[in-house]
Amino acid sequence: MSDYPQVPQSVGDKAQSFPESSYGAQRVTLLLADGRRVPNVSLAGDVIVKVGTRLVQSPADLDFSVSDVVDAFSEV
Repeated sequence: MSDYPQVPQSVGDKAQSFPESSYGAQRVTLLLADGRRVPNVSLAGDVIVKVGTRLVQSPADLDFSVSDVVDAFSEV
């Protein structure tokens, strides 16, 4: 899964402590360095697999940079 976008490990580790929303994934809102929030994100570990209903397969599928992700909050 090396091509899939990954949040920083500390954010992924925090998200793994959240309740599972589906098949081992957690649904979160990501907080970006500029204060923007990205809701309805599905993380599998530290990998972003969906934003809303859109599947994510590469960083180009996102409208933000994963390097800007500073925190995550559970939506479950």
